Amino acid sequence: MKRILSAVVFLPVFYFLVRRSPIYFTLLIAAACLLALLELYRLASLRGIRCNRPAGCALALAVLLTFYETSWSLHAALVSGVILIPILSLLGRRPLEECLASDSATVFGALYLSTLLGYLVGLRKLGDELGGDLIFFLFLVVWAGDAAAYYVGSATGRHLLSPRVSPKKTVEGALAGILGSLLAALLARAWFFNQLRTADCWILGILLAVSGILGDLVESMWKRGAGTKDSAALVPGHGGILDRCDSLLFGGPILYYYFLHWMG
Repeated sequence: MKRILSAVVFLPVFYFLVRRSPIYFTLLIAAACLLALLELYRLASLRGIRCNRPAGCALALAVLLTFYETSWSLHAALVSGVILIPILSLLGRRPLEECLASDSATVFGALYLSTLLGYLVGLRKLGDELGGDLIFFLFLVVWAGDAAAYYVGSATGRHLLSPRVSPKKTVEGALAGILGSLLAALLARAWFFNQLRTADCWILGILLAVSGILGDLVESMWKRGAGTKDSAALVPGHGGILDRCDSLLFGGPILYYYFLHWMG
């Protein structure tokens, strides 16, 4: 029930922000990126790794905003972060034995989330109507697969998909998720995105479903390693922001490059 109520509250706001100027959606993604990054740093802290949160957040924003303002150099943002964060450790008072793990986790977490979420901004920037349709398509397909995997897996799942990483994710749930994503892709074509071909629906439905499963498993691996069930308790019924966007992270680049090379 909490999942449904959270969706009822979030979806109208999400629709409004996507259909407005791209800056509004970019700000939404920037806020989600920072919150998810802090949750990821919390997971690291549970294993005794103290990340440089301010520096990591600054790097994440710098990288993310290059997807909005394409005249800004992504390479400059990457190089600046990779150089400055270890220099900050050098100038600080952190115990030397902590510096390598801290700097590595700080830089990786910032780049992992900002780069992958940046492709959502890149998709939205492809055009007012087209960019919005691509965002809605991505979220509909990934979240439909996520919901189908959760409910079918909970009800009928018997064979564990990755028992070392997740004791609840099942093969039955994964197959249901792929089917749910395929149906959602076909629904999107009939509903609002008639630029899609039937072949696109099949290909993207499968690719986005599999990418969502893998993104979910990667975060489960980190949470299990940290000894926690959720990245946070921010969203009722869903955990944290990282728990909500993990299945979208790999899908953004896939849809972006698929559209540019095979549809655009």
